[in-house]
Amino acid sequence: MNRKTAIRSVSLTAPAKVNLCLSVLGPRSDGFHELLTLMAKIDLCDLVTLERTEAKGETSCICVGEDGLDGKENLAWRAVELWRQATGDDSGFRITIKKRIPAMAGLGGGSSDAVATLKALNFWNLAPLPIEELNEIATQLGSDCPGFLVDGACVASGRGEEVRPLSKEANDRLDGKRLILFKPPIGFSTAAVYSGLNQKEDGYSSRESAYQRIEAWEKGEADPEELMTNDLEGVVLSKYIFVRPLFDILFRHFGVRSMLSGSGSCCFAFVPDNCPVHEVFGFVKDAWGHGAFVAHQQIRS
Repeated sequence: MNRKTAIRSVSLTAPAKVNLCLSVLGPRSDGFHELLTLMAKIDLCDLVTLERTEAKGETSCICVGEDGLDGKENLAWRAVELWRQATGDDSGFRITIKKRIPAMAGLGGGSSDAVATLKALNFWNLAPLPIEELNEIATQLGSDCPGFLVDGACVASGRGEEVRPLSKEANDRLDGKRLILFKPPIGFSTAAVYSGLNQKEDGYSSRESAYQRIEAWEKGEADPEELMTNDLEGVVLSKYIFVRPLFDILFRHFGVRSMLSGSGSCCFAFVPDNCPVHEVFGFVKDAWGHGAFVAHQQIRS
């Protein structure tokens, strides 16, 4: 069977991520920042469907649930364009994305959708691109994207494009860990958050301490909660002053230690044993209104 002509559509899940730790080591000469992060995927997913069309070179992108993410501005559209440049394949494609991951949340939804599109394209190709070439395309798409080519949790460095998977033992320690996610009904600008970090004195982590923290955790010498640090959080907490009071309330009432994921605006916490999650969400809704996003999720290996 020639799958390129026999199969009309492919659907893949596109998982969200949380940054269990995010160390910013300083600015780079290319305008990005040097990072070290441990990125874990969670159960929360979008659904990306790629359909072949009859019109050569056609691309369309429909984002169900987020009309503002339709069309050429979506990274999934860009993924198709870069794919065509790499393979010379001018087949027409229609992308449909059913959104569950909130936008501008620090959960990597757009990056994950783009990588799911790449994976679907690679499935169709009679000569699939090797992972090295897929990684090159993913790097062009965005700093978060290469991490979504790796199953399970991974450590990303550089500007995010240098990715290595965790060992099976380290992944197993994370697999199934329960998280609560909560997000105010607004998003935060990644560019603005990094700009704020540039203006802070001592805003960057030392390379040595950042690598030592992850190394200690991988060796089993530290709990996941001891990983939880985000150099961008201070900027967010000083700019969006409604975030810290909720963090304090959840810690006092439930022993929940909350943290920002990526550049936000979604926050997360490991769920302590016997924690009444529905009560936690009630406090979030009382503080941030019923437009706040809340979810009870697990880390997936």
